[in-house]
Amino acid sequence: MFDMSVLKDAITAVIASVAVVSAVYAEEPPRAAWVDRAERDLAAVHQLIASAHPGTIDKQNSGFTAWTEQGYRQARQLALRVNSARDAQAVLGFYISGFKDGHVGVYHPGKGQSSWAGFLADMRGERFVVTHVAQAWPVPLPPIDSEVLSCDGKAARGVLADEISPYIDRRLNLKSTWHHLASHLTVDDASFPVLARKRAGHCLIVLPNGVQQDFALSWQEDRGQLKGLLTQPQPRQGVTNLGGGRYWVHASNFAPSADENAALESMLDQLRHMDDAKLIVLDTRGNRGGNSLVGARILSALWGEPFVERLGRSSHSYAMWRVSPLALATLSSALTSIESDYGKHSDPYKFVSGMRDSMSAALVNKDDWLRQADTPSLDQNHAKVTDQETFKGQLVLVTDSYCASACLDFADAVLAVPGVTHFGLSTSADTLYIDIGSQVLPSGAQFWLPLKVWRGRARGNNQGYDPQYVFDGDINDTPAVQKWVLGHF
Repeated sequence: MFDMSVLKDAITAVIASVAVVSAVYAEEPPRAAWVDRAERDLAAVHQLIASAHPGTIDKQNSGFTAWTEQGYRQARQLALRVNSARDAQAVLGFYISGFKDGHVGVYHPGKGQSSWAGFLADMRGERFVVTHVAQAWPVPLPPIDSEVLSCDGKAARGVLADEISPYIDRRLNLKSTWHHLASHLTVDDASFPVLARKRAGHCLIVLPNGVQQDFALSWQEDRGQLKGLLTQPQPRQGVTNLGGGRYWVHASNFAPSADENAALESMLDQLRHMDDAKLIVLDTRGNRGGNSLVGARILSALWGEPFVERLGRSSHSYAMWRVSPLALATLSSALTSIESDYGKHSDPYKFVSGMRDSMSAALVNKDDWLRQADTPSLDQNHAKVTDQETFKGQLVLVTDSYCASACLDFADAVLAVPGVTHFGLSTSADTLYIDIGSQVLPSGAQFWLPLKVWRGRARGNNQGYDPQYVFDGDINDTPAVQKWVLGHF
């Protein structure tokens, strides 16, 4: 006689096995689609680098081409592990970070949600210090000013260097990089995903009173708190008269919109009439670059056109554009924006118009390089300015860890003034490749890359500036920074 329980078990097993097989087949098409998406984006980035980036034909940088190909192969291998849009984004980040260049990047408009463990860390000196704590969380959180020693038994520095850095920023020789990586200890950022990331389960913390304590971590999806915490504040550009001949200048925006240009003109007018100035603080916190000519205009307003012209004459640097259809399209697009903001009779319009025409002719001639005409910009010069007509009072430069591109051009010029004092945090750094163009990838992400290279620049490749006085607090706290700086004078 047949045992019905055995038959039921057999039928259940068959149904279960069919369900598993069906599930496998149901998962395969989406996974294959994500792998295909990652591979197509990688191929597009590789092609753009090869056809438009100056590094791939730069005989002075043989290592660039090596990563272009080697990194591409490594990223394609990682792409085989992709199982989601987030994974595909992580693989692209892995390839891009290998160029060690802040001017090479990607923006994903459809990124998912970030998650975090309820507290944030920042780099303070050589320590990873808790700077923000959620108001309510399922588990106890370490208090502000605690130090994060390790997570899951691995030193915090090791976690960032080995697991996070390869997907975000590999320039571990820069102090600014550690500031930017620190928050990733307890944040799984949707903008900077790590492939197959294993979120830490607990961290060893030193409390402000010196006691060590192990904290279990509870990762929660962000509900809108992280954006404000991770977004770098940008002080409003302008001049503050602190009295007694002391002026605080927020040079925080070198990419002003058409509406912000009026405020810039008002600021420049103020700078031209600071005849009683004994102390001028040029504060670049919040400045991530933009147009170097804005920085040149600020210095011209302070010390006159001859000051900036002398910088240009004493500089031996010049720029070479990689000739490409992307460069031509970028110049054409820039020309449209400049016409809208400044008009066809402005100097910026005339300059870019000339460059566009030259680029068009170079494409027809199948040239590799196009030399940029000299301009009265800051052009990364280090030569000390000794003219006695320059400002005789005390000059201060304040930077944060995001100062790059045109902000660094500005720092080059300011630090060339005799007697200047540098406060704040170590700056970021640039490669010799600058001026970006962008193109949409097959996935819809926006990829950008530099189109020209500096020759003869005094500041080296990926070289930043370390201040004489380092701020050991919240660099975004303007009253605290002002009190600290002014306390030295």
